[in-house]
Amino acid sequence: MVWPLTRSALLLVPLLILSGCGAKEEVKAPVRAVRVAEVGLSKADSVMRYTGTVVARTETVAAFRVGGRITQRLVDVGNRVEAGQKLAQLDPADLKLSLRQAEARLTQAEASATQAAADLRRYTPLLKSGHVSQAQFDQVKAASQAADAQLAEAKSGLSLARNELSYADLTLTQAGTVTALDADVGQVVATGQAVMRVATDLGREVAIDVPESQVTRLKVGTPASLSLWADRELKLTGTVREITPTADAASRTFRVRVALPEDQADKVRLGMTATVLFNREQAQEVVVLPATSLFQQGDKPAVWVMNDKKDRVVLRPVTIALYRPDAIVVADGLRPGELVVTAGVHRLDANLPVRVWDGGLP
Repeated sequence: MVWPLTRSALLLVPLLILSGCGAKEEVKAPVRAVRVAEVGLSKADSVMRYTGTVVARTETVAAFRVGGRITQRLVDVGNRVEAGQKLAQLDPADLKLSLRQAEARLTQAEASATQAAADLRRYTPLLKSGHVSQAQFDQVKAASQAADAQLAEAKSGLSLARNELSYADLTLTQAGTVTALDADVGQVVATGQAVMRVATDLGREVAIDVPESQVTRLKVGTPASLSLWADRELKLTGTVREITPTADAASRTFRVRVALPEDQADKVRLGMTATVLFNREQAQEVVVLPATSLFQQGDKPAVWVMNDKKDRVVLRPVTIALYRPDAIVVADGLRPGELVVTAGVHRLDANLPVRVWDGGLP
């Protein structure tokens, strides 16, 4: 016997089917195995080591004091030049014309001054005898004074023209070595435009870049030991002469200049690579981690640290004392015994479940 289905029963069937289809188990994120290293303190190197370049203490930009077209360049890059030596020359034609013009103006001014002085001498007794008025005499006297002023101006103009003609020869007051050329024969240069650069003989230095975490350990006068890559047997000494007051915007390092003694300056050449060593008074306890541990939190360095349950990681900002080719030296931010992730740091986040990798296959 078949029982007929009621209307309410027919409506209940699709609801049961839909409820059965919607029952699904929640999918859990897989636990990721991470490689870690235990934090341990060790003594930092007793020596701070930096690589730098030999530079001149001062570099002069050689430029003409007048404008014109260069007709001669008598030195090349690397040439040694002496004080007063002729380095380059401008076309002197226009300068010679200016000199002749100044000489002609001086001749004219001398003639005018002579005539005005003679007029003043003639008018002086005429004024006393009453043959000329005071106004006429004052006019002649003023003309004489103006002529004297024009004569003085003409003499100054002639001196200036002679000086400008001498400026056609480019010279320096300090000996040195040509390091760069900024203009050549045939080029028209303006007054003060750079023609060449010369490293003077006022001393040699090694320029190094020191991280902000270490620059406070240095001060002007700090002694240093230096060696050249070109000659490891040559040992040099120096002292810190200058520390820039602000850090480089890109590298966040401070430029430090280590001056060499005058008796050692002739043993090095400009551009040589040097290693600079500073002895530390007290070795600091630091943490050394693989370079692959480093991450960033904003623009600050950070590392991933396992939590107490060892099932999540926490991003921890740290202070880096030194960057090595394959490691980082952490000065602050970690405690001994903590576990730091050393691989795959760019694939982690704080909500991802993790476990310590045991060395086996996944």
